Amino acid sequence: MNFKTKNAKNLVSKDSALSKQAAFDIINTCDIETFETLCENSEHIFDFIIEKIITNLLDATNRDNIKSTYEFAKFYDSRIGGYINACWLKYADEELTDDILEIFEKGTSEQKIYAANYFEKVNDPLALELLNKYAFCKDSELSCACACALGAFGDETARRTALDKLQSGDDFSKFSALEFLINFGAHKDLKTIINEISTSPLGANIAQELLCKYGFEELRNMLNEEDLLAVYDEIISAYPEDITLETVYDFNIRDFCQNIINSQNSYAQRILADLKLTMQLVNADNIYTFDIEKNALAAIKKLNSALRDKDFDTKIIANELFSTQKRALRAINTLINTGARKEKDKMEELYNTSKNPAILCECARASKLLGLNLDIQTGLSRITDTNALELFKSYF
Repeated sequence: MNFKTKNAKNLVSKDSALSKQAAFDIINTCDIETFETLCENSEHIFDFIIEKIITNLLDATNRDNIKSTYEFAKFYDSRIGGYINACWLKYADEELTDDILEIFEKGTSEQKIYAANYFEKVNDPLALELLNKYAFCKDSELSCACACALGAFGDETARRTALDKLQSGDDFSKFSALEFLINFGAHKDLKTIINEISTSPLGANIAQELLCKYGFEELRNMLNEEDLLAVYDEIISAYPEDITLETVYDFNIRDFCQNIINSQNSYAQRILADLKLTMQLVNADNIYTFDIEKNALAAIKKLNSALRDKDFDTKIIANELFSTQKRALRAINTLINTGARKEKDKMEELYNTSKNPAILCECARASKLLGLNLDIQTGLSRITDTNALELFKSYF
């Protein structure tokens, strides 16, 4: 940690009297520099120290010095900022709400985030116009805060806009809409979100947003098995390069596995097989785990142990070849990685019946690795895209 001020160092001191006095000094002198340095270092501060900081700052705040928080709100941090959120709610009244409305209208992006968080709990209808105004802004933190607040209001204006945006052909516009719908929190939109996860090239990003909003237990209670699998499939398929392995801990991947470990569902079997292979990879080489915090590292090791002796039936997994395009492509990759030569008949059947260029190319990639008997002319006659055709031919 690199604390730039004496007050910041004193605030985290083990000396209770010193840390309490520092909190009073920070609030009463509106020590912006200290609040800024706390925000800058928050990711390196232990949770119990964060809790102590918030408690001491909150105890030091009263109606006479609360306006210091308006200045502190120019620095946003989801952890240290818990003090501002708690403080404003503690002293919420008509006068404070008027001040926060003005901050929401004229303040910095960081101040607007805190304001939106406030109006998620204090549903003043005067905030609705501003919440809708920033619901799809480029600042993702502010957009998220507005979506959560609008969900608390039950205001449908921006939700309808989000649903309309899903008709766009632009993947990033659709992602913005899905991000809003997830944070808005309408359970009736979950099926729409899951459908987009299954087809979007940004499926892993959407799944991350969903798992940040809801924990495993919540999702398990809200979704059927197929939809729950679709969410976790995106996360697991993106390990270890595209999604940080720390989410093994954050997203309760072990609980998810225990929930499906005995399932004979081909989708579940394929996901578990992929996860086992990934855990073997990342535990065999610390290049993937050397900078991971200890709770996540422990979760990764436990998950690897839980899957180490688990065998997966490639005959069941091969049924995935005749599912959706995304699932079929992933199943081909799984069968390649597990060396499942005995499933080559089903792979050949898929190749001979499919007209999908991506699937034809993946079957071609598998041909030498699994000893498939493929007729090159079948692919050549069905693939019209130039790039896909060149890729296909490169495998023969």
